[in-house]
Parts: sequence; structure tokens; C-alpha cells
Amino acid sequence: MNTEKTVRKQAKAVLEGNRSVVISQIMVTLLAFLTGLFAFSLAMSASGMYGVENPSQSQRILMTVFGLVLFAFVVVILPLVNGVYRTVCNVVRGRECSPLDVFYYYKKPKRFFKSIILDVISLGLFFIISGFANVFNYLNSVSAQIVENSPSLTVVMAVLLVAAWIVSALFTVVCYIIFVHYTFLAYGFNENLPLGVYLPRMMAFSIKNFMSTVKLFVGFIGWAALCFFVVPALYAVPYFLTASAMSAKWLLELEGSKDIIC
Repeated sequence: MNTEKTVRKQAKAVLEGNRSVVISQIMVTLLAFLTGLFAFSLAMSASGMYGVENPSQSQRILMTVFGLVLFAFVVVILPLVNGVYRTVCNVVRGRECSPLDVFYYYKKPKRFFKSIILDVISLGLFFIISGFANVFNYLNSVSAQIVENSPSLTVVMAVLLVAAWIVSALFTVVCYIIFVHYTFLAYGFNENLPLGVYLPRMMAFSIKNFMSTVKLFVGFIGWAALCFFVVPALYAVPYFLTASAMSAKWLLELEGSKDIIC
């Protein structure tokens, strides 16, 4: 049995008895995000912003205000995500978990703001770099004009768009591994380290253990495909997060990072 299969087997074992806790936390987090999006959509609809091709200056200002409020709301609920990661880190260490642990980072102001700063920096780098290098968006923006000018290139452009989407998707995963994956897990294992330690140290750690992480991710491709049907995600997402925490625990222990695995 290879390392990745062992990790998945151990993750499945420790998750038993804690699955409902992790699922409930994921549902709370998802509901919070959906509530924000719904409120934003409702505000846009009530103010008649949808379908406006040439908004007036006052409408642009109002749209900006709505966007900033939505952004602030998302930032405030990001510690819920940290709460989920902390729970799966506790699961793999055999610690007792509660559905209320999803609110752990709201209990103290210092802990709350530390989580927000780390999340904004980590996710900001992820979205900026993965978005800037998204070749699919660049190609898609000019594909219609190219096909219109040269109809014979329709098939070629379709193939290029598919290839560009695959490349962009793979690069997004790479950015997630480098900027988010281990940073959130390390913070879940121990939130008491200095704020400036997590991202630089985990970026180096993720690059060093990149192939091990990719192998773990590849083992979940089938589950990711099944998540299209929504219901399997209730099993797959807690399983993936727990396996990720288990793998990180192994790798950090092998590296001797006792300050993180404490």
C-alpha cells in the first residue's frame, strides 16, 4: 500500500464518529457565504441594477458600495473556514470536536483579526496570481472575433480553448497548493505562531512536498467529479479535508516541525 492510500485509509478511520461534526461546520460556512450572495443579489435587484448597460454615476457609486459591503461580509466570515480546517486538524490528532468549533476564531478579537489578515493575504495572492495567469480568459475574450474573421479556425479555436482551460485549471490548483492549502492547515494545527511565519514557511514547504500533495489530490479526482451531483460532496469534502490534514501531519512530523504539530 503506497503512502497516499495509507493516508486516505487513516483519514477515513479517524473521520468515523466525527463526520457529522465536519459536515455541520461545512454547511454553516456554506450557508453564511450563500446568505451574503443572496443579500447582494437582492440589493442589486431591488435597486434595479441588473441589466443596466450604461449605469449613471450614482448607480456606479451604489454598485461600488454594494460590492464593498459584500467584500467586507466575506472577509468577516472567512474565519469560519479556518474553524473547519482547525476541526479536521484536531480530528487527525484524536482530539474531541464539536460543531460549535467552527466559531473558534471569533472567541477572541486578537485571534479573529489574525485569522482575517492571514486569510486575506493568502487568498489574495491565490486569486491575483491564478487570475493573472488565466490563459483561458485571455483566449476566450478574443476567440469570438477570431472565429468571426476566420470561420475556418472554429475547430482549432475550440481545441485551443479546451487546452487553455485545462492549463488554467491546473495552474489554479498549483496556486491553491502553494498559497492556501498548507497555510490554512498549519494555522489549523497551531494558531499561536507569529503571523509572518505561516505563508512564507508553508510556501517553501508546499514546493518541497509538491509531488506528494499532487499524488494525494489525484486520488480524489473521482470524488471531485461525483461532487457535480452535490450529494456526494457531503462525503467527499470532509474526507478530502481530513486526508489533507492527515498528510500534512505526516509530512510536518517527518520534517520535525514540532512547533506546528503541537
